[in-house]
Amino acid sequence: MLFVPRQRAPEGLKMNKYTFEDLVGDEKVFFAEDFNKKPMLRKESMPGDVRDILSIRKLDELLHLEVVRPPYIKVNHNGSGVPEKGYTRSVVVQGVNITDTVVPEKIYELFRAGATVTWCSLNQIVPELRDFTRVISDKMAVRTDVVGFMTPTGKRGYLPHHDPVDLFIVQLEGTKRWKLWNPPAERLGDNASYTDEQLGDPVIEVLLEPGDVLYLPYNTPHAAAAEDQVSLHLSIMMRPRMWKDLLRETFEQVADAPEFNEYPHIGTLRNSTVESLFRQKVTSLAARMDALDAGSELDRLAELGRHMPGSSRGSTFQTIAETDGLTPDALLRRTGASVEFGANDGGRTEMTVNGHRIAVPAQVAERLASLDEGEPIPAGEVFPGVPAERSTKAAQGLTRLGVLEMAGAR
Repeated sequence: MLFVPRQRAPEGLKMNKYTFEDLVGDEKVFFAEDFNKKPMLRKESMPGDVRDILSIRKLDELLHLEVVRPPYIKVNHNGSGVPEKGYTRSVVVQGVNITDTVVPEKIYELFRAGATVTWCSLNQIVPELRDFTRVISDKMAVRTDVVGFMTPTGKRGYLPHHDPVDLFIVQLEGTKRWKLWNPPAERLGDNASYTDEQLGDPVIEVLLEPGDVLYLPYNTPHAAAAEDQVSLHLSIMMRPRMWKDLLRETFEQVADAPEFNEYPHIGTLRNSTVESLFRQKVTSLAARMDALDAGSELDRLAELGRHMPGSSRGSTFQTIAETDGLTPDALLRRTGASVEFGANDGGRTEMTVNGHRIAVPAQVAERLASLDEGEPIPAGEVFPGVPAERSTKAAQGLTRLGVLEMAGAR
């Protein structure tokens, strides 16, 4: 089969803003019929030139930055991992000896010999991929990581196996032949390898082309091999949060109450009073768990999942730089920073911001306390009753501390 590459977008154009629907199609259908049930294939799912997400050319550039080190890059040859010493060396950077800097020439030699090069946690290296993971984390409320697999022509990267994570596979360059089997009846969330004979006939067998997408529920057996071109695909890994994980997070929140912060003796000389108290604590804990509002708690758990490592973002440097030119009519808003307000003491109020204590005029503290997160306020009105220029100076200080931000941020 002859594959004709798609035309590349002119240099300088921004990468497409991909959506969750680009990956799954109809979101309701995906969650009703496919999610956590069976593998799914979507041909020509991703719009535009998917090389704008990541390209082989970009990986050449990353490799030569001389900052990529294991475990961000791994090499697999004939189904086995190549020892890191086979493609790294020691270099001195600013007087510090870095013992495992990747040697591009050795990576190229291994790739020419048929090895697959795996780029791990690319979302920690490539900002555009971090944006991509955020699209998924926002919907799935789980930790998301991106792994890139570059496989030479005609080579199979790994033996048939399953992973303890949900996967979206996005083909970026070249083609790759995939075989997928349904997840086993008993899914333990572990890793496992198979022989071809163990698996039988696949439920999906397809040649992935650029823009095609696969979804694999966790523990889905799969195997893939490049055919007549070098293949580059992304595996977007979503780490499942089982009920036991969610309940553990809820338990830790509930068990943080003061009544459970006591130190009992449960050693060899304990008495029946301690056993009775233990039973009381269990009963109290169960009552607190039972009294939880399920919807609110699930919202909290989902928000925790969206902010797990791997998809965060921020613009603090830019915000601080913009603060220097703040004008009285510039719109600001409260951030999500944790702020505790003390009592008014002679016209000054102590505030604790992210663990740091500061004293501000009571009027400023009252104004901040009255603002909802995200509610805009002009910089000239942050400090009521004083000239706008003085209020703006106060607003600058609060912005630098992270209590306020420009309303156009995020």
